Amino acid sequence: MADRACGDCGLCCKLMGVEAIDKRPHSWCPHFRKAQGCAIYTDRPKACADFSCYWLQAEGLDDRWRPDRARFVLHREHGGQTLIVEVDPASPQAWRQEPFHSTFRAWAAQGAPKGLSLNVLVGRRAFEILPDRDVDLGEVREMPA
Repeated sequence: MADRACGDCGLCCKLMGVEAIDKRPHSWCPHFRKAQGCAIYTDRPKACADFSCYWLQAEGLDDRWRPDRARFVLHREHGGQTLIVEVDPASPQAWRQEPFHSTFRAWAAQGAPKGLSLNVLVGRRAFEILPDRDVDLGEVREMPA
């Protein structure tokens, strides 16, 4: 496992929604403080405690992949079968930049025989990354007002 810490990143505190505290996706959590982290860390909701940033765990991903630098958060869903790239809507093309996009394609090629999938979420819109192309899945989710 990689020896990393969130530091002052906190992009998950912007991108992810947390029902327990009525925190909408794509807006900064009122408990996040730049350079300090979560003001309610010891009492944070279960959804926050359970969240697992892939960059913190993955070997071989350098600091360019740190969410606040890459402008997306990587996490797994469906028992690890799906890797989600949750993109900051302020940088909607970040996932298409290099070295990210070619790495995603390589991961898709490695994972496809095992039934793994790689999905990108940009606001309401989703894409599936395949070894040879990106498939626009259209609008797949509602964004709370």
